[in-house]
Amino acid sequence: MDRTALDCFIALAEELHFHRAAERCHMSQPAMSQQIRKLEHELDVRLAHRTKRVVSLTPAGEVFLTEARKTVRQMELAAELAQRTDRGEIGQLTVGVTAPALFVVFPEIARRFRQLLPHVGLVVRELTTAEQERSLMRGDIDVGIIHPPLDEAALHSEQIGRVAYQLAIPQDHRLARRESVTLADLEGEPIVIFPRQIAPQIYDTVLALCQDAGFTAKIAMEAFPAQSIIALVASGVGMGFIASETQRLARTGVVYRPITGPAPHLSVGVAYHVDGVAPAAQTFLAAAREAGAAIR
Repeated sequence: MDRTALDCFIALAEELHFHRAAERCHMSQPAMSQQIRKLEHELDVRLAHRTKRVVSLTPAGEVFLTEARKTVRQMELAAELAQRTDRGEIGQLTVGVTAPALFVVFPEIARRFRQLLPHVGLVVRELTTAEQERSLMRGDIDVGIIHPPLDEAALHSEQIGRVAYQLAIPQDHRLARRESVTLADLEGEPIVIFPRQIAPQIYDTVLALCQDAGFTAKIAMEAFPAQSIIALVASGVGMGFIASETQRLARTGVVYRPITGPAPHLSVGVAYHVDGVAPAAQTFLAAAREAGAAIR
C-alpha cells in the first residue's frame, strides 16, 4: 500500500468524481482508476461503487477513508520529522565537556545553542580532554569542548577562547594584601593545582613558567574540581590556580588576585571528527565559537 494509492482514494472519496479526483492528483483518469483498482485488489475489498454518472463509497470504503486519512497524516509527520532531524532541527546532541569548561564557557554555549535549535536536546558528559579524544574516535560523543591541542590526527580541534588563571589565596596570607601577584611571589609557597591528567599541557606550562621565574613549584596537593581547590585554599593548604572569574566561588577565608607578567592561560577549544559533523553539531560549533570569543 503506497502513498499514491491512498492519495487517489482520498481524492475520489472527497470528490466522488473520477475526472475531478484525477485532476486533483495531477494524473489521467485511467491512471486514477488503475490506482483505485490496485488498492482494492491489495485489500481484497470493494471501496467504491462506480457508474457512468455516480461514485459512492461502500461501507468498507467509508471506514477505510477515516483510517487512510490518519495514515497519510502520519506519513507526512514521519517525513517531516525525518527531514527536520536531517537538518539538525530536532533530536539530541551528545557533547563532551571538561570540568573547567563547564564553568568557564559551557553555560553560554548551551544558551546560544538552545536559542538556535530549541528542539534539540543536549546530553552532556564531563570528560577530560584525553577521554574526549577516545570518545570522539568511538563515536560516543558528537563534539567535544576540550583544551587543545589533541594527539589524534583523525580529529580536528580549534581554539575558541583563552582565559588567564588567577590565584586563590588564604585571606590571612601576606600576598592577600596585594592587588595582584606574580609567579615569582610563589617561590617557596605551597601550591594546590589540578591533576595533570585533567589538562597535561596546561599543568606542564604552569610548572615551566615557575621554572622560568627562577624556582621549582612546590605542589602541596592536587585537587579537582575548582571547588575542591578553593576549599583547600580556605583551609590553609596553599595557593590555588583558578581559571577565570567564573570559577571564583565566594568562600570565607579566600581572596582572588590576578597574576601579572608571564602567567598560565586556559585554552578552550572544540573538537570533532574530520569526517564531518551533523547539522546540529555544526550549529553547536558556531555557538561555541561565538561564546568563546567573549570569555576572559
